[in-house]
Amino acid sequence: MSNWGWKEKLEQFWRSSVQGLNLAPTEELAVDLGTANTRIYLPGEGVVVDEPSVIALNIASNEVVAVGQEAKRLARRQPPEIRIAYPIKEGTIADCEAAGQMLSYLINRVLANRSLASLSLLLCAPADITPLEQKAYEDAARRAGAGKVTLVEEPYAAAAGADLNLRSARACMIVDLGAGTTDIAVISGGSVLYAATRRVGGGEIDRAIARYLRLERTLEAREETAEEIKIELGAVDAQLEPRTMAVRGRNLTTGLPEEIIVSSEEIHPLIQPTLRVIKQYVRTALEEISTGASVDLLDSGLTLSGGLAQLTGLAEHLSQDLGLGVRVASDPTLAAVLGAGRLLEQNSQAAHQEELNEQESTG
Repeated sequence: MSNWGWKEKLEQFWRSSVQGLNLAPTEELAVDLGTANTRIYLPGEGVVVDEPSVIALNIASNEVVAVGQEAKRLARRQPPEIRIAYPIKEGTIADCEAAGQMLSYLINRVLANRSLASLSLLLCAPADITPLEQKAYEDAARRAGAGKVTLVEEPYAAAAGADLNLRSARACMIVDLGAGTTDIAVISGGSVLYAATRRVGGGEIDRAIARYLRLERTLEAREETAEEIKIELGAVDAQLEPRTMAVRGRNLTTGLPEEIIVSSEEIHPLIQPTLRVIKQYVRTALEEISTGASVDLLDSGLTLSGGLAQLTGLAEHLSQDLGLGVRVASDPTLAAVLGAGRLLEQNSQAAHQEELNEQESTG
């Protein structure tokens, strides 16, 4: 994280086997605690959990009733004895206890019938995390049973998951567009030259769509409906052939269920404010890096990851606006957790090799 000193942290991460990750038999997991989804990577198997970051708790006992998709289904019915919690807000932990319970539930699902006596977690976290936010991540992980917790910058992990050559001397740039945050990093030679997390993402567009439906179409829809509209009708280019979709909800005037038709022409203006903010943050990053790194980007370009990276026409629009090549990661929604998982596996391999070398030298 920018507060810690990236080089020192990176060296500690790659050598952590000497001090903990592989000192004894342990279960290791990489985790991306996202505003919209929590994803878990199990070394050797890949991504084994991809669930909404939602937890349902019994109000009387505070016991976990459901997590993820099942919790979202409960939220639609709004049973009076159940509290629905969204532990991650704008990319950071807002409810440490609920985040720990949610993470514990998901980890136990992954490591069923395995000992959790020695659990090590590598967590993706925002690039400009504060000490208080850092403590929240560590506390949530320990509530979930982790004995060792290591944090890695979300954009660095996303860059690794997007197959960027992080060790190359030539600078590369990643823009990770999540539901609650936009994480930007410029990386060269294994070091982060620039990193920033901005509290804006796809969730802003979802809220704008939901607001539009209420105020202009007098329709109250389910929470996830706005996101579905964004995915189906959202596009950067207003000149694309108009599209429509049926949207169901409750008419706020009559109180009765209703189905309406929404068009892409209605949705296009709702995307623009968020898009303008994101573009300004990217421009700020380009202005703040060195001239040498800036010139490198003429060759390496800019890579997009995160769910919003899939917005129709976004890569092409940014390329024209910035004068750089822009590509979307092959698996944009999973880039961060895939990258964190690869870092974890590489670290384990390096630790194993170091152990073998020590055995040979002492043998």
